[in-house]
Amino acid sequence: MSNRNMASHEAVENEKAPKNEITLLLKELPIIDELFEVHYKIGEGTFSSVYLATCKNKQNSRKFAIKHIIPTYPPDRIELELQCLQEIGGADNVVGVELCVRNGPSVAFVMPYMRHNKFSDYVGSMDKTELKYYMRALLIALRKVHLFNIIHRDVKPSNFLYDRRTKKYLLVDFGLAQRFRKEDNPDEDNTSLTDTLSTKRKLIDENNHKSPSLISSKNSGADNKCSCFGKPKICSVCVVKPSQVASRAGTPGYRPPEVLLKYQYQTPAIDVWASGIIMLCILSATQPFFRCPDDCTALAEIISVFGTAKLQQCARKLGKKLICSENTPGVDLVNLCQKLRNRSIHSKSNGTSCRKTTIPEQYPPEAYDLLSKLLDVNYKTRITANDALEHAFLKI
Repeated sequence: MSNRNMASHEAVENEKAPKNEITLLLKELPIIDELFEVHYKIGEGTFSSVYLATCKNKQNSRKFAIKHIIPTYPPDRIELELQCLQEIGGADNVVGVELCVRNGPSVAFVMPYMRHNKFSDYVGSMDKTELKYYMRALLIALRKVHLFNIIHRDVKPSNFLYDRRTKKYLLVDFGLAQRFRKEDNPDEDNTSLTDTLSTKRKLIDENNHKSPSLISSKNSGADNKCSCFGKPKICSVCVVKPSQVASRAGTPGYRPPEVLLKYQYQTPAIDVWASGIIMLCILSATQPFFRCPDDCTALAEIISVFGTAKLQQCARKLGKKLICSENTPGVDLVNLCQKLRNRSIHSKSNGTSCRKTTIPEQYPPEAYDLLSKLLDVNYKTRITANDALEHAFLKI
């Protein structure tokens, strides 16, 4: 698609933002009105709106993306997002910031604008070479972000912009970013919680056997033991325990098992999983791949691909117990992707689907090997962005 067609298509897709929205933006941030001509809205999220703008200075014909954050958004999160843009952005396919303006509670980031294709335009038409450079660019951006001990937390196609004509890439939107400190993540072994509890019970039994006098003195506390572990109920002991706090931020369909299982100590492996889902969408010509309305459905969809045993083992290593009504075997990712891609081609040829053009591409085994490493359900053994760039499929 030519630049002119892309621009007209973008204008038609987004239309012009209601005048009152732009008027409100300029009223809340008068300096924006002094410096920029705001044209129309090009994006919208839960906490912000993004507008296309050009500089009023005729000597500067550049286009900018102005991200206006809702006034009720927590100031500490705005500060972190700005720090990410300033410290990490501007290189390695990570968006930077040109200007930050504030007036009272209203804040806006002025960032470079990059024209890009919609994911649906190319998800089914990438050949192996284009896929290689696309994944390399994404993982280079993630490597840069992770070097700063930041988890992006919202890696998805709409946040990784790609211009097919110029071969430019840009990771955007750090609104859900989170700092990661290795010291906060205990170096746990692979012992399951069930085994740990069994060991503790065994030690208690041994102590009671060695000291009979302790039995009577501790009988009063016997009722304080959890009696619901692994059962579909909650005992009175667990009811009074403080709830587990674990971040669930992210877009449904791109969140890994450790987030869905509410594991407290989350790492940059979250972003690597999301990049694997993007690669899975491309290899299978299916977007979105997972269509989950809630966490339970999301887990069920992941189980349908990777199998019950793998997810239950993953849960045990996180100190959780995952109970399923059925034992589902995992599927072969290569066969799955090929079947879905062929189905897409068949649907298109019969005119029964409105999918974009899908090519009958045969990807090499190395591509699927990388995919399996990106989508390792165990976050501890999941490949890192840095190691992924050394994978055979991404070698240049």
